[in-house]
Amino acid sequence: MPTFEYKATTVEGKILTGQREGNDKDAVIVWLQESGYIPIYAEEISEAGKAAASSFSFLSSRQLSNNQILEITEQLSTLVRSKLPLDHALKILQQIAEHKKVKLLIGNLLESVEAGNEFSTALEAQKEFSPFYINMIRASEASGNLDSGLEQLYQYMDGVKQMRDKILSALLYPMILLGVAGISILLILTFVVPKITELFVGTDRALPIPTQVVISLSNAVIDFWWLIPIAIVLLIYYLRYLNADNQRKRRWHRLFLRLPVLRDLVVKIETAKFTKSLGTLVSNGVNMQTALPIANATLTNVEFSQNIQRAVEEFKEGKSLFAIMKKVKHFPTLALQMINVGEETGELESMLTRVADVYQRETSAAMQRFLSLLEPIMIISLGLMIGGIIVSILMAIISVNDLPL
Repeated sequence: MPTFEYKATTVEGKILTGQREGNDKDAVIVWLQESGYIPIYAEEISEAGKAAASSFSFLSSRQLSNNQILEITEQLSTLVRSKLPLDHALKILQQIAEHKKVKLLIGNLLESVEAGNEFSTALEAQKEFSPFYINMIRASEASGNLDSGLEQLYQYMDGVKQMRDKILSALLYPMILLGVAGISILLILTFVVPKITELFVGTDRALPIPTQVVISLSNAVIDFWWLIPIAIVLLIYYLRYLNADNQRKRRWHRLFLRLPVLRDLVVKIETAKFTKSLGTLVSNGVNMQTALPIANATLTNVEFSQNIQRAVEEFKEGKSLFAIMKKVKHFPTLALQMINVGEETGELESMLTRVADVYQRETSAAMQRFLSLLEPIMIISLGLMIGGIIVSILMAIISVNDLPL
C-alpha cells in the first residue's frame, strides 16, 4: 500500500503534517476530513524517495530511540497518574518536548485522541511503538486502568533498559582492549618495524623466517593500508546483510546456542526477556493466546525464538503453558518447574515475574563468567602477537650480529 505525505489545518488554524498509508490520494483526503481536519494536500511518497531515506537512515532516522520512547512513557505515566485527562497530558508533553521528532510524534498522537480515537489506536498508527507496547495500552484501556498500564509499561521498559545497559557496560572493557591492541599492532607494523628493518639492509645473511614474516606483514600494511577501511566497511555491510534475513541470522544464532559458554548466556538473557514480557502482558489483562506471540517477538536470538514459535502454534485454550514450553529446546528446566508451580497454585502471572527476576540475576552472573574467561584469552592472545613481533626482531638482530643464542 502506498504512503502519502499530507498537510492539513484544524478549524482553529493549526497546521498539521504527517504520513499515512492509503489506497490512493482521495482515501487520505477523506480520512483527514472525517477526522475533522481541512486538507491542504496529500502527495504520494515515491519509491525513490523512500529508498533514499532508507539509504541514509543511519544518519537521520524517523524512528525514535528506545530511550526517547521510555522518557515519553515515564512522563505520560506521571501526568496520567496525577489525574490529568489524556489529551491534556499529551498537550503538556508536546509543549515541553525539546526534540523535533518527539514533538511531531506527540502532536500526531494528540490529534488522533482529540479526533475521538482510543489511545491504543493512535499508537498503532505510529511506527515507533511495538505490538507489545500497543497491546499493553489496549488491555489497560479495556480495564479502565490506563494509569496503571502506563506505570507497568514504564517499569518493564526501564527493566529492559537496565539489563541492556549492564550487558553493554560489561562488554565495554573487552572492546576497548581489543581496539587499543589492534591500533598498537598497526603502529608497530607501520612505524617501528620499518625503522628496525633498516638495520638489516646490505646484510648477506638470510633473516630468520619469523622476521621475514613480520617484515612482509609490515610491508603489506604500509602498501595496502587503504584495504583496511574498505574491509571494515565491507564487514559492516556483510553484518547488515546477515541481519536482514531471518534464515541467515538463524545460522549464526544457532551457532551461539552450540558454544558452551555463549549458550548459557544467550539462554538466560532470552528466558528473562520472554518471561518478563509474558508476565507483564498477562498481569495487565492480555489473554495468553495473544500474549504468547507478542512476548516471543521481543526475543533477539532467532533460533531460540523459532523454537518457542513452534510451541506457541500448538497452544490452544485450556492447554497449560508448562505443557507447551517443555517442548521448547534449550528452555531452562528451572524456569519450566517454576511455571508449572505457578499454574498449579493459580499464581502464574507473579511466578513469571519471579522467573524473569531469577534469570536477570543469572544473566549478570553468566556475563561475569563469560568475561572472566574472555578477558584473559584476549590479553594472552594479544600479548603473544605483540611479543611474537618483538621476538622475531630480536632474532634477526642476534642473527645479523652473529651472537650466540
